Amino acid sequence: MENRWWVETSTKKPQRTKAESDLPQLPVSMTFYSIAKDYQQERAKEDLTDNNLRIARAADPPEGSWAYVPMTEEHYPPRLVKRIKEEFRLPKRARGIVLDHGCLLRLLICGPELEDWMIDVTLTDEPSVDVYVWGTMYRERLFNRAEEALRVARKWAVNLLQHPPQRDQLFRGSVL
Repeated sequence: MENRWWVETSTKKPQRTKAESDLPQLPVSMTFYSIAKDYQQERAKEDLTDNNLRIARAADPPEGSWAYVPMTEEHYPPRLVKRIKEEFRLPKRARGIVLDHGCLLRLLICGPELEDWMIDVTLTDEPSVDVYVWGTMYRERLFNRAEEALRVARKWAVNLLQHPPQRDQLFRGSVL
């Protein structure tokens, strides 16, 4: 047995964990801990998808047009909002919502029917594009540059308009 280094020969006592009341009470840390204590990642993803759909329904942009929704009191520079909308060039039957978070912009691009599919473009230092089909995330991609994220998101929107995912067929994201 002594030459079998991969076999555990000693027994270890399980480490005793401290009860919550024994932990140090640090105001900032404890505030974060109490907020994140019962955090559920899957529920957060569902809430985000539902929230995007609620925003899209409330904004209800006509096909081929943009709606602007300010999310904070601080606003993104209007000339940059205009430039981004011009660079994306919304396809004719798609609907677009600009979500202005002050320090960043998000674009929600939807099909003629809001519930079918949605592309969420987040323009930050690390731009990202998420694609949702019937409320389920099917694609997520990070980019180095906002221009590249806008170009790819537009390509995906055109593909989804040309080949809309059928409700009764399993969508595998083959057009993305």
